[in-house]
This record gives sequence, C-alpha cells and structure tokens, in this order.
Amino acid sequence: MNLMGILPILMGVIYLIYSVLCRNKVTYYNRRFSRRNEMTIIKLSEFLRLQLNFSILNSIFCIISGILIIIFNLDNIFILIAPLVFSLINFSLVVECKMKGYVYYK
Repeated sequence: MNLMGILPILMGVIYLIYSVLCRNKVTYYNRRFSRRNEMTIIKLSEFLRLQLNFSILNSIFCIISGILIIIFNLDNIFILIAPLVFSLINFSLVVECKMKGYVYYK
C-alpha cells in the first residue's frame, strides 16, 4: 500500500471544494492563455458552467488516480501524472471554449 497516493486524493478533494465555492469566478491555470487583456468572454454563464464541469472532471481524475496509486501500490513517479493531466484538462477547457465561441482571443 503506497500512502503517497493520499496527496492526489487530498488535492482532488480540496480542488473540488474550491471549484464549487468559486463557481462564479473566472479562473485561469494556463500561462499561455492567462493574459486577461487578450481574452474576451462572450458568453459568461456558459463559460462558467463549462469551467465548473472541467473542474469537477479534474477533481474526479485526481481522486481516482490517488485511489489507484494506493490500491495497486504504484511507484511514486505516478504521483506526477496527476498534475500533468490536470494541466492538460485545463488546456482542453480553453480549446473547447474557443471552439464553442464562449471566448475570443486576439
């Protein structure tokens, strides 16, 4: 049993609580697209709803990866997978919002 798997579980639970409490706040986690002066939000309510869905998906992934690390006694290197996939999911949020027309980048 690898107890280092508790870290992704705690990260997932804390991020789930944060995302539900701050669901009406625009958050950025991608440096490339985080310049506020270049981004214009066209449909705010749809953007916030999609952001909340992606945040819940991120939290669920972190919790599941932590559980798998503990159950299957995976190496500590698998703990690094959670932040990498977390960033990938946040990047896919930006791409999805651009495709649906919720945001506009100059």
